[in-house]
Amino acid sequence: MKPALIASTMIVLTMTSACSSSTSVSAAGAGAGGTTGAGSGGATSQAGAALAMLSLSEAPTASRTFFWGTIDVTAPGFVGPPRDEMTIGLGPDNSLLYLSWKTLPMLPKTFGVSPNDFPPSGARAVDLRPDINLDYNATAVDAPAPTASHFLLREHVVSVQGQCDYVEATEGNHSGAGWSVAYSDEGKLYGATIAAHAQGILFPGDPNAAVPVAGQASRWSAPVELTMPGFYGPPVDHLTVALDGTGNLRWFAFQNFVRQVSFIGNTQEMQPGAVSITDEGVVAFDRVVPATPDHFVIRYHVQSDSKQNDYTEGLDGTRQGDSLVLRYFISGTLWGASIEGHAAGTLVPASL
Repeated sequence: MKPALIASTMIVLTMTSACSSSTSVSAAGAGAGGTTGAGSGGATSQAGAALAMLSLSEAPTASRTFFWGTIDVTAPGFVGPPRDEMTIGLGPDNSLLYLSWKTLPMLPKTFGVSPNDFPPSGARAVDLRPDINLDYNATAVDAPAPTASHFLLREHVVSVQGQCDYVEATEGNHSGAGWSVAYSDEGKLYGATIAAHAQGILFPGDPNAAVPVAGQASRWSAPVELTMPGFYGPPVDHLTVALDGTGNLRWFAFQNFVRQVSFIGNTQEMQPGAVSITDEGVVAFDRVVPATPDHFVIRYHVQSDSKQNDYTEGLDGTRQGDSLVLRYFISGTLWGASIEGHAAGTLVPASL
């Protein structure tokens, strides 16, 4: 497995275990036509039948509304820049269901009733990874009922192994199209004293990004629901896709899960670590149907003995109003490791 993959795969494990001890490939329209999903009965070829077994309809369904943005942060000894990207997910009643940071090494958290969720009220043990004993005792010490304009969750988190003992508070007040959020985390984190504070406004998108018009290159981004057993822990990751003026996919990139792939022969627009699809191996596209400004779907198989790649991957994007509804899957062997993953979400315009 590549070091980069190991590093990203272990992002969550690193934090939690610390508490416990040049060829261009045209992607123009590659894939099935219309908006028919792989598993809907529209696939008639043998390849299409195989794709039905890897149906994009298996992508997770939306269970929360996301708000995110770069806000002011102070966390002496833990984070360098004075600003960091925060993401929250709210339920229909504005209860806090998800919380994460891009740089601040706080554990990404989901809140709910599952064994690996932190409690939104009361107290209970949280078993994040039964196979490696990542256990916490968590108590919601201040959790009034959310309203249309306010939510608050203050939680005391103690790792069973003793390296973490902190109180984390997240409070939001509705502000225009977003939420004005105040955050604090005080106590012991990975054996060191932490006194982190943050404040700013989170939006359901990039407030500086314009909705692209027909014929204009575009970029779309948002947190998406993610299932990627063995590769990435939290059920949420930011995903960005770039399209050209005809609706063809130029590249896509997850923020933490190690998939940053270009279809245009270079990665100049992307972050370090991105690769061209031809660097992954021999690429065979499923079918070729022209993309439109309202829809694209791309599915392909990659094989390389030297890189231990033998996987099928696909993305399906449908324009709905000012957003792009996207589904993603990958299945097979990636860099020598078995992988079976899906993602789905509604992306919004992002600044180029």
